[in-house]
Amino acid sequence: MVPSALADTVDQDDIDKARKAESQTSSSIAELEARLAKLKSDLQASRIKAASANEDYLEAAAELKTATTAAANAQTAADEAAADTETARSSLGAAVVETYQNSGNPLDALSPYLSSESLADATDTSVALTRVGENRSADLQNFQAHQAVAENMRSIAQAKVAEKETAATNAKNLKAKADAEVSKASTAVSDAKSTRETLISQLATQRNTTVELETQYQDRLESERQAREEAAAKTAAEEAARKAEEEKRAQASASPAPTAPPTPGASPSQPSSEAPASGATTAPATTEAAPTTTEAAPPAQAAQEAPASEPAPEPEPAPAPEPAPAVDVAQTAIDTSYTFLGVPYVWGGESYDGVDCSGLVMLSYQAAGVYLTHSSRVQYGEGTRVPIDEARPGDLVFWSSDGTQSGIYHVAIYLGGDQMIEAPTFGVPVRVTGMRYSGVMPYVVRF
Repeated sequence: MVPSALADTVDQDDIDKARKAESQTSSSIAELEARLAKLKSDLQASRIKAASANEDYLEAAAELKTATTAAANAQTAADEAAADTETARSSLGAAVVETYQNSGNPLDALSPYLSSESLADATDTSVALTRVGENRSADLQNFQAHQAVAENMRSIAQAKVAEKETAATNAKNLKAKADAEVSKASTAVSDAKSTRETLISQLATQRNTTVELETQYQDRLESERQAREEAAAKTAAEEAARKAEEEKRAQASASPAPTAPPTPGASPSQPSSEAPASGATTAPATTEAAPTTTEAAPPAQAAQEAPASEPAPEPEPAPAPEPAPAVDVAQTAIDTSYTFLGVPYVWGGESYDGVDCSGLVMLSYQAAGVYLTHSSRVQYGEGTRVPIDEARPGDLVFWSSDGTQSGIYHVAIYLGGDQMIEAPTFGVPVRVTGMRYSGVMPYVVRF
């Protein structure tokens, strides 16, 4: 036993200091939790901004592709018109030269360009040449008019290409800037997590617990907070969908229903076709044979005649081939999406080397024969919209920064049971995860 004189004495002041240190550490952790939540919110906002910039670029790239194709077609039309114009010009010159050089009647070479009336009237070579010049000049002017239109089309198309290229470049620059913001925010969150771990370790020491237990406790508090936020967001999304449906029904009921024109021959107060009244005789389904004009043979004669041989039965027709089974579009898309699990997220990717959110959806539905645009904003308008509380496996779920189609920045495939498969963001591969309702659109899209 240690003598009391040598033992460390613990007085009330020591106890108060320990309690104060624990309180300060707990307060620091609470403050850090709030700071961490803010940083996570900033990170999510940066990711949304980057995803939105990605969608801006994908839309600009699709428009650029369309404009480039239009420009190529216009260039082809302009080249063909120019060639036709040159042919007409050469033909006119050759006709005039041939008229002067050939012996004999100079009108022979020009006869394809003159009508019968003009041949009868033409008594002089110069008159014929004048007529030829008029006819060929009219053709030449016609070709030149086409060429002018084609050149104008080409100029307009090229201007559109230049405009779309500028838009695509601007969108790409915005995407790079947004990615830099995401990287900066991610670094800040990582630093905050390190500080949090340090403070939790201090708190565990003060409370005489382990870091693992204290970390689990703090993580549970964070999970509960996120669960409350998600539940509120889900309720808000379902309520928004319900209100939107009510507005649609109200608008439909307010619109006057079109009146069908009366059926010819039917009384206005009586439908054109009625079911037979009770007790009425219904005509037989089979059609009666028309009476024949040949009289029946007398009984004696009929007895003497040999019975006709019965014709051989016709062979039974081959059974019709069974129709091909219908493709389960939704299930095929889901099955295909699972083959991308673990594939890295690549901005604009559309292969097993990497995909982004709309690229994953596009490839998954392409396997089911549904061809979608590589843009989540465009995909939102390519199917049938259904309220989110009626979502079925295979439906597409969308997230928007402002609740509109133009603000959409992410899409995923709903799997049922509040689960979805998605290509989330940089550094996170294709995965199956729980539904997120913060920022979700009130409608899903079905094919």
